[in-house]
Amino acid sequence: MDVERCLLALMPILSLLVMLLALRQSVQRAAGLGFLLAAALGSAFFGATGTLLLAASLQGVLHALPIIGVIFGTLLLYAGAETLGILRRLQQFLQACSTDLAVQALVVGWLFAHLLQGISGFGVPVMICAPLLVRLGIPPLRAVLIALLGQCWGNTFGTIGLAWDGLLTQVTLTPSMERTVLVLSSSYLLLICLLSGFLIAYLADGWSGLRRTFFLVLCLGILQGEGQTLFSYVHAELANFLASLLGFGAFLLWRRTGGIPAAVPPVPVGPFRKSGRGGKTVLASACRYALCRTRPVATAVVLLLAMSEIMVTTGQTRALAEGLATLTGKGYLLAAPFVGLLGSFMTASNLSSNILFAAFQQQMGTILHLPVEQLLALQTAGGAVGTLLSPSNVFLGTSTAGIAGQEGIILRQTMLIAVICCMLFALAALVLS
Repeated sequence: MDVERCLLALMPILSLLVMLLALRQSVQRAAGLGFLLAAALGSAFFGATGTLLLAASLQGVLHALPIIGVIFGTLLLYAGAETLGILRRLQQFLQACSTDLAVQALVVGWLFAHLLQGISGFGVPVMICAPLLVRLGIPPLRAVLIALLGQCWGNTFGTIGLAWDGLLTQVTLTPSMERTVLVLSSSYLLLICLLSGFLIAYLADGWSGLRRTFFLVLCLGILQGEGQTLFSYVHAELANFLASLLGFGAFLLWRRTGGIPAAVPPVPVGPFRKSGRGGKTVLASACRYALCRTRPVATAVVLLLAMSEIMVTTGQTRALAEGLATLTGKGYLLAAPFVGLLGSFMTASNLSSNILFAAFQQQMGTILHLPVEQLLALQTAGGAVGTLLSPSNVFLGTSTAGIAGQEGIILRQTMLIAVICCMLFALAALVLS
């Protein structure tokens, strides 16, 4: 292993962490410094030419454009729905599911976030659920954390299975091996589903809320997790959405049979209010809101993805992964989920993480004589958890919850959760193997 190259490649990521966690700088500033460091190191130590750096940066911009488009479109719909009173009615419906604050948080930040992640992704559940949770009376910081926890379960088979398809395109597997990876991945994701549900109940109403909803989360979590496994055999791209729909439907049935108290008075809302103005005025107001909120997010996304592309193109990402593999040796099974986490942290996407590292995980399994199926399952599970640390996802939540600039506070909490999850995955893999 080239220790010097590995340490140099670590510097852009360390700069992100220091800027966000220690210095409490904005995501834009942290991403800007990371981008400059990655470019400078690529040029000075990894043999990158100016043309190569420019091409990688432009590739990052191209990758960012569809994400920015989704963000702008979602914010536009959010603002329009708020103006027309649609979100108020949605909030009242979700809030009326129970008088219990912990249950309300689970309905919005867990079950509803699951549904959104199943068909959307790219931070959309965080953007929509965080402000809804604030309206329930949950403090903004906790609301963003709950929304982040709610979306991470669906970051393999959610978003119409993009991350799962991305993993399969990078590796060569027999049908039997693919089924094994599918089952193992679903098992690890079930752990995420349960743990996030318990944490959301605790964040909403402390230990009392966790005790009251423990059985509810356990039942619905297992139903969704096992449902996802079964649905994935039929249609992997819709497995997460169908499982989330099953969980939400089971909750509504449980409530209808009297298992959960209902009926709560509506809560007043929002920055936007329905008015008698014409449709053009409403559209103009929504566009101004969407543009204002998209601009800082777009800057962060572009810089982060440009930094990621430079690190991949110049070999910095490869040097990091190989350094980790060399240091761990046969114990690489314990490190495999952290590689997936690293990819999602850098790119804000489990899809991109799987594209970056799935083939590498397969190679490491062959070289170190470790079960390839386990490594690939750990890769995508770690990538799903890694979305908790994505600065762009966090920024989307803080911007819609009205606490932009406090990303570092949230990242300090999500980092601990993500590391614990990856350690649990690794221990489970050791037991299974």
